[in-house]
Amino acid sequence: MNIDGGVAAKISADAGLAVPKTDTTRQPRRVHLAWLGVLSLLSACASVPAKPTLDLGRFSPQSLQEIVERAGRIEEAGQRIDFLSRQFLDVPYGAERLVGTADTPEALTINLAALDCYTYLDYVEALRRSTAFDEFPQQVTAVRYREGEVSWRNRRHFFSDWVISEAGPVRDATARLGGAATVYARKELNHADEGGVLLEGIPVVQRTVAYIPAGQLDESLTQRLATGDYLGVYAHAVGLDVTHAGIAIRRADGLYFRHASTLRGQRRVVEVPLLDYFRKTPGMVVFRVPPTARFRR
Repeated sequence: MNIDGGVAAKISADAGLAVPKTDTTRQPRRVHLAWLGVLSLLSACASVPAKPTLDLGRFSPQSLQEIVERAGRIEEAGQRIDFLSRQFLDVPYGAERLVGTADTPEALTINLAALDCYTYLDYVEALRRSTAFDEFPQQVTAVRYREGEVSWRNRRHFFSDWVISEAGPVRDATARLGGAATVYARKELNHADEGGVLLEGIPVVQRTVAYIPAGQLDESLTQRLATGDYLGVYAHAVGLDVTHAGIAIRRADGLYFRHASTLRGQRRVVEVPLLDYFRKTPGMVVFRVPPTARFRR
C-alpha cells in the first residue's frame, strides 16, 4: 500500500520532500545469500526488470527473523500490528526512497533505514503477513503492487488502492465505525487541480472515499477504533484520498497515533495522542485487518 509520498507532499504539511543525509558511518548489514536470490527472482519476474535495492538500517536478517517469529505467536491481527510497528519507533523519516517513475524502471525497494508514512505501513503489513524473514520481500511485493507485478503502473499509489479488492486481507471500516457521521466524497484520484495528472503514466480513477469529519471525532466515536487500525488523514483535494497515514494504538492511558512524522522536532516514527492529532485535520479514513486474518495467496 504505498501511496506516493511525492503526491501527498504537494498537499500535506506532514508529508514533506526533504530527505535526510545518508549516514556514511553506518556499516551495511550482511544479508543471507538465499534472500538476495529471492530479490533477484522477483526482479527478473517483473514486467520491467530493475535491480532490487535493499537497506535494513538498524536491523539485520537475524533480528528480523526473530521479530517475525515473535509476531507469529501473536494470533490477534491488531496486536501483531502493534508489536511490529513498535519495532520501528524512532527510525528516521525519509521521503522519495522508492525507485521508479513513469520514465524510470521500477525496482523492488526495501529501505528500513528511513521511512515515510506510507512505506512504514507497507513494511509493517508485509511483516504481518510473513511467516519467515525470507518471505518478507514477497510480501512487500504483494502489499505494494497489484497482481504482484513490480512496475510503476501497478504500484498502489493511493491509500484506497489497498481495499478496492474484496480478496485482500484489509477492509475499509470507515462507514461501519462512523455510522451517521460518515461523509462520502466522489474523487478523481490523480487529477491535478491545475489540469493534467499528479503522477505521469497513471490514469485518473474515479472513486468514492468515505471519511469521518474531524468535528465528529469525539470520545464516543473513537472508542470504536482498535489497536492496529490503519488510519488515513482525509484530503479535500480532488486528486487525493489521503495525505498522511499511520496506525491506531490503544493503551491503558489512552489512544495514540503511531506514524512516520515530518514535523519539526520529530522527523521519525513517533506516537502522539490520536484525538489531538486528528482534530487538526479534515477527517479520518479507517482500514482494518480482521482479528485473525492471515495472508491469503
